[in-house]
Amino acid sequence: MKTFAYLLHDIKYLEPLYHREHLSQAVYPDRHEPSTLTTDAWLDRLLIHQYGTNLKARRDHLKYVHGIHRLGPIIIDEHTNFVMFPLTSSVHKNALWLNADSLLCFSAPKTESGRATRIHFSDGTFKDVDVDTKFCEKQYEKTLAVLDKVQKIRRHPELYFTAQGKFE
Repeated sequence: MKTFAYLLHDIKYLEPLYHREHLSQAVYPDRHEPSTLTTDAWLDRLLIHQYGTNLKARRDHLKYVHGIHRLGPIIIDEHTNFVMFPLTSSVHKNALWLNADSLLCFSAPKTESGRATRIHFSDGTFKDVDVDTKFCEKQYEKTLAVLDKVQKIRRHPELYFTAQGKFE
């Protein structure tokens, strides 16, 4: 059993599991990969292994550059705009992380399941979660704003930094 696998760009989401042997799983269009790590630990190991940074550094960068202190999107790969954002907060650092690229829309289902939001993915599947639809949309808008600013900073860095090296 693997405890860590590479996250591929076609991932739909990382979700916490409440199972004896597995704490989380990565869900792809064609498979599920369970893990003994929490979702945050999984992302942290991926960032360290593939990019030489960690989740705390990415969160500090997000706080410093974009002013987002809580539940912010994490840009995994800046060159391909591969970004994941959390929908839930957890004391155990086992949040539900969505891939912004695989997301289609959010809706409020009219089902007897009692779930608050249905997440629709670009491959035609969906997932019901107990998170408010407006909060999901706000998180997605926050993610798009961060991506937009990252692309602009990448193209025109001189517009965002002062002569003292401070970010504006």
